[in-house]
Amino acid sequence: MKFLFFSLHADLWGHAFPEALVAETLAKAGHDIVYVGCGGSLDEFCVPMSAHGMTMHTPAAERGKVCAECRKRDELIRSNFGLRGPHLSDLLDDEMRQETDRILAMTDRRSLIDLEVDGVAVGRAALYQLMLRRKRLDTDLTDDEFVEYLVELRHAVFALLAGRKLIEREAPDVVVVYNALYSVNRVVCQLAERRGIPQYFMHAGGNLSNRLQTLWIGRGDTFSFFPHLVRKWPEFAELPCSAADLRLITEHFLELLRGRSAFVYSRPKSAGYADARAVFGVRPDQKLLVATLGSYDEERAAEIVGARVHLKPPLFATQIEWVRSLADYVKTRRDLFLVLRVHPREFPNKREGVLSHHARQLQETFSDLPANVAVNWPDQAISMYDLADQTDVFLNSWSSVGKEMALLGIPVVLYAPELAFYPADLGYWGTTLPDYFAAVDRALMDGWKFDRVRRAYRWYVFELARAAVDLGDRYPKRDGPRRSFRQRLVEQIDRRVLPGFEQTWDCATRGSASRSAEQICALFESLSTTVIEIEPPDNQHAGAEQAEEFALRREMLKLANALFPTREAQTKSRLFQTLSRPSHAPESASG
Repeated sequence: MKFLFFSLHADLWGHAFPEALVAETLAKAGHDIVYVGCGGSLDEFCVPMSAHGMTMHTPAAERGKVCAECRKRDELIRSNFGLRGPHLSDLLDDEMRQETDRILAMTDRRSLIDLEVDGVAVGRAALYQLMLRRKRLDTDLTDDEFVEYLVELRHAVFALLAGRKLIEREAPDVVVVYNALYSVNRVVCQLAERRGIPQYFMHAGGNLSNRLQTLWIGRGDTFSFFPHLVRKWPEFAELPCSAADLRLITEHFLELLRGRSAFVYSRPKSAGYADARAVFGVRPDQKLLVATLGSYDEERAAEIVGARVHLKPPLFATQIEWVRSLADYVKTRRDLFLVLRVHPREFPNKREGVLSHHARQLQETFSDLPANVAVNWPDQAISMYDLADQTDVFLNSWSSVGKEMALLGIPVVLYAPELAFYPADLGYWGTTLPDYFAAVDRALMDGWKFDRVRRAYRWYVFELARAAVDLGDRYPKRDGPRRSFRQRLVEQIDRRVLPGFEQTWDCATRGSASRSAEQICALFESLSTTVIEIEPPDNQHAGAEQAEEFALRREMLKLANALFPTREAQTKSRLFQTLSRPSHAPESASG
């Protein structure tokens, strides 16, 4: 088989190196690899420049440094992995550049956004990174934003025209990219699919304790990958998990609690006892509901480029409509108190420095609320895991916090199960108003459940371990404070003595074989959607459920001690009691 790896972002080493490992694995299995780099064609502005905190207004000389480093890393991969193929700059000719100029000469903004070339919605694909950077809800761009968009569109058209030439010349059997949502990748993926050529994406795994060592690989993109996993979940939901797999999930959750990763938006869990109920004035006789709002940036960006497709309208068209309905429901219930938790990503945070358009709407909406409704704004610095201790039921839109709270045994209610990237059967749901509020009441009545913890752990194992490819034996790198002494030493040499040493070291020490090689080859050779299809559910031996329960209780005790490390917190916490002694916790206990 011939594989076309469209790999324009070599500077993003945590992406480019694992991608090259996959390409090398296929090459060693006898497949033909065409490896395509950028060659400087995206020098006006690109994803690596954005990752370095730059904008399109950053001086060209500074942007040029990123471009030069990206080319060096591209060459390093080619020379060490024996990969061959053209650069985008080799493929673009004068005729293509002139065609691009003609397209960009259109004065009608709407025409550009709706632009299609060869049946590919290139105008919308070019919006993706801009929508994320600006945290927009719509495509009514300002003049400054439109200037940025024209750069993104130029590069997307470059990628499309060069990709067309490349596909016609090479006739690949499969196209592979890292992150199929990036605009330059998306247009080539769509072009391939329109020609009947399967396209696959890669993305770093979701376990924060070994994120860079694992890869999600699948047909389409992340917005088709996770719904596919949810559909496959019933085949695996009753399978007991091994102690090693359960331990791996606990390690992921402990990283969430520490709040050190750039991909964690909640504050770290307080070491001592934090009385969140007192902060919001919740009476002792009131049950606490926490509504966790999702961030719209990725959702809206994916909707606009066509990656997120709603098969049916959700119960609430917007989250604002949802919280208004919740407020109306709660104001007649003096036995309840509702906290509306705004997603920290809507506000400037450690990854982005932009206030979202949706955040401005929320500020206006929340100006007049019932007495038993309060807002948890990000600047209050309250950890989600402090709220978890005292919350009876979480009400979730689509945030990943839903599965996190289910793992702690706390009931979670959804109003549109298809919006969440986890199975609705981890909690409760209702898709009509009567059913939804009935589900809330049922969740309040049921309370904390051990079986919910077990089911959530199994989902996490399915999502983070079974559905991912493990490259840890070839790329043992960790990000954040979990880095090994050797890794820290290599990074110090790279920064202070020999720039580029870290990447050279990774190439030199990657090893010659991988335990995942057979899995990678089987996935692509069978053209399966994910690795789940090539590894059917195992037949568990007798006693597996008992062994799982014993191991699970041990992991729950780890979580309890990590959440509540002090004697005071352990004494006052309801959640500590249920996690540390689940066999003694009544099934109706509040979480």
